[in-house]
Amino acid sequence: MSFVTAIWLMLAPAGWQPRPPDPPTVWAEAGSRPWGQCRELERTAELAVAKQSVGADGPNLWAERARLCPGAPAVLVAAAMLELTQVPSLPPLSELAGEVGALAETQRQSRKRAAQWLAAARNEANRRGQAPPPMTWVMTAIAAIGLGEPAAARAALAQAETRAEVEGHRIDRLASVAALLAGDLALALELAHRARERAASREQVRTTLILSLVYDRSGAADAAQRELALLRPLASSAERMAVDALLPLHERLYLAAIEQIALKNPANAGLLFKGYLACPEPEEAERRLVERRLAELRPI
Repeated sequence: MSFVTAIWLMLAPAGWQPRPPDPPTVWAEAGSRPWGQCRELERTAELAVAKQSVGADGPNLWAERARLCPGAPAVLVAAAMLELTQVPSLPPLSELAGEVGALAETQRQSRKRAAQWLAAARNEANRRGQAPPPMTWVMTAIAAIGLGEPAAARAALAQAETRAEVEGHRIDRLASVAALLAGDLALALELAHRARERAASREQVRTTLILSLVYDRSGAADAAQRELALLRPLASSAERMAVDALLPLHERLYLAAIEQIALKNPANAGLLFKGYLACPEPEEAERRLVERRLAELRPI
């Protein structure tokens, strides 16, 4: 306190209190660093999500931005989009069955984190009276699939289709996986076929992998093997890795197992099937199917 201010307070009338400082003007708020920074990041996120290029800046950057700007819907969607591409690497197959629990929990926490960001983005957009950013509902469906929640995935896909967030074949492909998780194999097969008929050539690997999984789970193992045999040169493509990121862990292991059969690696297929059986999700009928497959893989 300055000397002049102290004298002024001593001479002030009894009971006088200094007036609190005026609140910052709207222009001061608009120019403040957090607001301005988050607004700029939101514009950047809108472009990144539209181009689906959120991974260009590194695996953790958008998560950090989401923590910095929790009220910026596009930033939250960008963080969720990048999170949904992350998938835990499998350990050596000989150790897989013992590591399934930890792998499943890692993936579950990742999908749960993405789902929370997406819910926050929808809530903030609703508070603003705006539509959620593009891709919000598609990403919500993918997060629900990863969490093994087919009903939530279907509801989100209905919203995505209404808003035309992505092409129809991508909606069909995701809906096929949701139907598979729900046990509706007839619908899953219909949607997978339609997705492949409508898909662009650059997405045929992803679509055919999903179709192969549905074929096998529907009892058409030979048809699945024919499809997988055609993909052998493309097994390590980005499209292949995208399917791993989409599926819950147990379905990922099942698909990897039938791929190894197509590659004539029965020992690897057997270890992957054992990892599948170590997961809690498969029901009794599915376990019996895999046990029969394991018996078929044993050398005579």
